[in-house]
Amino acid sequence: MIKGQWYPGNMSRAISQLRQDLKAIDLIIELLDARIPASSRNPAFDKLFRDKKHLLLLHKADMAEDALTRSWLDYYIRSGLKAMAFSVHKKHYINSLLQYLKQQEQNMHKGRLKRPLRMIFVGIPNVGKSTLINLFVHKAVTKTGNRPGITRGRQWIRVLPGMELLDTPGILRPKNTEDAARSLAAVGAIPAGQIDMPDIALWLVNQYLVKDKLHILLNRYHDLDPGDADRIFEQVGISQGCLQTEGKIDEERTAALLLRDFQGGALGRLTLEDPPQ
Repeated sequence: MIKGQWYPGNMSRAISQLRQDLKAIDLIIELLDARIPASSRNPAFDKLFRDKKHLLLLHKADMAEDALTRSWLDYYIRSGLKAMAFSVHKKHYINSLLQYLKQQEQNMHKGRLKRPLRMIFVGIPNVGKSTLINLFVHKAVTKTGNRPGITRGRQWIRVLPGMELLDTPGILRPKNTEDAARSLAAVGAIPAGQIDMPDIALWLVNQYLVKDKLHILLNRYHDLDPGDADRIFEQVGISQGCLQTEGKIDEERTAALLLRDFQGGALGRLTLEDPPQ
């Protein structure tokens, strides 16, 4: 499923650096992937952030199921955490976040010398931190791309009037269950070269079956007969021309196609994790 070392040493060093950076931070914005809120949270952050103002941002909410996103938000509120749904593609989400940040900036300046509100974004690779920063500043001040780990260094950025942001590299959690690792791989948080792509794609197809969303796959790929995940995976490969010279399906190409379509939103809205009861 996962090939080699998937929690490299640079992430361990990033945690140590983050601990130092927090001394200068007023607000932590932790980005989660709304499709996998549990797996995209690092449990070490609860203790690390406990003395700081902290916002959970369920990013890519437009790619997750609305009902489950609301359930996750309710869960976090019951747990005593501030949480918001978010997408860089939805204006009402953007306005809500900007309103919250402006309120934090105003609260900070009550009764003290005026200086910028200092924020930090943290989250797993490929969760959309750089895209969100670019949205704020209206120009590409950081490198962005649909490839985990593209943000390498640390940089302070003036994002809004009276607000500064420290950008950080993506940080994965060090240990996961098999399903959590597959969830991270499915959304692209683990580089493709480090995962068994057919295994992840088969697991993803099965999530559509478990959630009674086979119709999404049928609408996307056509000519599929209902069946188990293995049969559907094979039919997707045939229908999309992912074939080897001898006529067998090319499992790697089929898996890459399925994962690319899911990560790009072509397979509709699907949340892979339910909140705890």
